[in-house]
Amino acid sequence: MRRNSNTLHTSPLLILFMTAAWIVPSPLRASDFQSPRTAGLGGAGHAGPFLNDAIYLNPSFTSFNPFRSFSSNYLSHSSDSVSPSGQSTIQGSSYNFSILDGTADSLFQAGVGFTKRGNASMIHIGASKSVINRIGYGLGTKILLPAGTNSRLFDGSLAVSGIATDWFQASFIVDNLLQANSVYGFYREFVLGTKINLLSIVSVFLDPHWIPALPAGETFGYEAGLEFTMMSDFSLRFGSFKNSVVPFEAARGNGYSFGLGWTGPKISFDYGYTRALSPVPSGAHQFGLNIFF
Repeated sequence: MRRNSNTLHTSPLLILFMTAAWIVPSPLRASDFQSPRTAGLGGAGHAGPFLNDAIYLNPSFTSFNPFRSFSSNYLSHSSDSVSPSGQSTIQGSSYNFSILDGTADSLFQAGVGFTKRGNASMIHIGASKSVINRIGYGLGTKILLPAGTNSRLFDGSLAVSGIATDWFQASFIVDNLLQANSVYGFYREFVLGTKINLLSIVSVFLDPHWIPALPAGETFGYEAGLEFTMMSDFSLRFGSFKNSVVPFEAARGNGYSFGLGWTGPKISFDYGYTRALSPVPSGAHQFGLNIFF
């Protein structure tokens, strides 16, 4: 959990967040970016995001990551395309980097991330405060910059997280509060994140979600994942998802994933592979580096 401190200070990251929040007053959707760890869990992990993942998945969990951290990620993907001339493969890539300050001696905990992919660039900002040790509240802001336009589109999220016991924790997130960018597929979404920790060896994630504005039969979906911890620093992950965001396709679909990671005292490396079965067959390899202290 967080370290206790009697002295509060305003970090440079906090100043950056406050400036951005002033420029972008509307409060954000979470799954526009997935780290290799999140991808390896099928997009799950809302109730227990690791370090900078909280910026995108669940801003209220930032208060439970008591570190300053930097993250850099790279993704390479390919999709099958069918046209009158036959089947072809479309390839692409994206990158992401972010910084986070979750230390307890800040006025509140916050992070900011930048993602560049083929159809858009995105800036995500998340902030949280833990009123009591086991409950955190957070809000997020997203700026979407569609490629080929001068548009700046905004939306927001609210989240709350609770750590009930050492083996169970849960979160509730409302993404796309304004639902202002539905033309881009950003519909209001309600996510219930759950995490069960079994003897610090296996973590079970199940994150059902509801998108009321989608057609009947498509409003419900889930992300689910298993994370096995071996030798205290090596992790193996498996996941599946249904009617969930596939970030590299900028669409919703079904599929599965797997990944692995190594976490040292101040650094971690992660790899994740996602196979989307719909809306089109596609796959993505992701690589990530985290430095924290």
